[in-house]
Amino acid sequence: MGYRQKSSVQEMLSDENWGGGPLRRSNSLKLLSIIFAFTLFAGACSGDNDDSDSGIISDNSILGEDRPEQSSDSTSGSEPVDNDDDHDQSDDDGHDHSGGEDHSDEVAGTAADSLNGDGAELWESIVDGGTVVADNSLEPILITLINIERASQGSFPEIREGIEAAVRTVNETMGGMNGRPVELESCVDGLDPNEAVACANSVTDTRPQLHIQGIDFFNPLLWPTLTGAGLAIMQTVPIFVEDFNTPGIISTEGGCASAFPSAMQYGVETLAADKYVILYSDTEPGLVCYEDTGERMLQQLTDEGAIAREDWTGIPDVPGDPSDTDAVAQQVLEFVDGSDNAWIYLGLQASDCNEVLSSLSSKGYNGGVVASGSCRDDSVTSNPASAGVHFGSSCCIPDRPDLWDPYTTKYNEWRNASIDRYGPTAPKSNFMEVGHDVLIAGIIQMTRFIEAGGDIDNDPEGFSNFLATQDNMNRPGIAIPLDCTTNNNEFISVCQKSSGYFIWSGPGGQFEYGPLGEELLDATDLILRAAESNPRSAVN
Repeated sequence: MGYRQKSSVQEMLSDENWGGGPLRRSNSLKLLSIIFAFTLFAGACSGDNDDSDSGIISDNSILGEDRPEQSSDSTSGSEPVDNDDDHDQSDDDGHDHSGGEDHSDEVAGTAADSLNGDGAELWESIVDGGTVVADNSLEPILITLINIERASQGSFPEIREGIEAAVRTVNETMGGMNGRPVELESCVDGLDPNEAVACANSVTDTRPQLHIQGIDFFNPLLWPTLTGAGLAIMQTVPIFVEDFNTPGIISTEGGCASAFPSAMQYGVETLAADKYVILYSDTEPGLVCYEDTGERMLQQLTDEGAIAREDWTGIPDVPGDPSDTDAVAQQVLEFVDGSDNAWIYLGLQASDCNEVLSSLSSKGYNGGVVASGSCRDDSVTSNPASAGVHFGSSCCIPDRPDLWDPYTTKYNEWRNASIDRYGPTAPKSNFMEVGHDVLIAGIIQMTRFIEAGGDIDNDPEGFSNFLATQDNMNRPGIAIPLDCTTNNNEFISVCQKSSGYFIWSGPGGQFEYGPLGEELLDATDLILRAAESNPRSAVN
């Protein structure tokens, strides 16, 4: 399969896993009581690239598997490609397509680096080059993953399975990375600080070419070890302040850093709300999301005269606990009483969004609703109270491939086929797509780094700098490129800062364009202004 998963991290809990590193057992255990309050955080900080309801495409021809020119065993993944003399073969785009196919008469591709970011054309040239299996005789590219699973307070196997699906597709259809097979080594911790620290120490001992940080509530403890080892690191879902501002980490996903700032700007400037209520998860990560990426941005807009301080507020909602929903809804109604253009923002997980929407509807709320992409699932969109909600998405208008550009359509069909071919055991979700796409981004950008003269085996710092200095980087599946050079010190790790907002017509309906049309709202400038006038240290 191209990956190894640690069956248990208990074997790594011996004394040598604690000695000499920046993390110590006592430091980890000290935060255990805090971490168990970090339950059900996903609603507050989930990325908004959520088109997972659009349907999984099962036609494997999208992956190039039924091309007549390919041999019957070319996709097995069990044998290396016969490439005695083809390692140096490449077409005019400079990319290795070992196998000798002539693609000169193919129709021009849909991807353009000038429009979709650097790496989009490389991805397309590889997938359009036909099925090529990685050469297992070559030294593998090792990628490691740390992820929380098996814990009732938080378990995200879909992140791992999305990455595993991408690894399989890369190895069995894309020729690995420049012919080399990609090997994934996952270390799963069960919301235990001992296990998390052991995972971090194991990763640093392994010295991978790339480390991907999944969802883990111990990130603030782990970063000193992981970054201190000089690893190249990409993360999936930024949650904590330390996820935002730790040098040496790059995130193509926005998490709270894109969802909240863009929603604050959208509600105040685009919708011109005269009362704006922010509902956030009453957990430690939820509070961080609100205070750092919501409240500070609203204060900045207040200082600039866009909205009065008395016209906005934040209200916490206990996740997974419907007993407080009516009280939360009542607080909303009392705050917006007398308003002509009231709006609320739901920075919650889907189940809590559903309960709040129903309660507000039953109490006669007639204002508007903006919701994070994490609010959107079938249970919410089938709720009559969801009609008219403006849902966030960092990709594009959800579930409307008829309105997508050709590149977005092509990538999403390919990605969905990749996941379906893998056959995940976890429900298909936005997080699964995020895991898949971060792995693909890593492979494409490592390939570009090598093409630029970099040494992916011996220069992790060089690769990290390569990522951090990208001002036109393709985030796989999103038509608009990322600019990592605009990351200020408060959000130095986060390159994704945009979100669009699209209106759901109601159960059985579809998404339509809102006031922004197909445009994504880029909150970069607001984030930079807040960093100068309302810095994190002064507010939090």
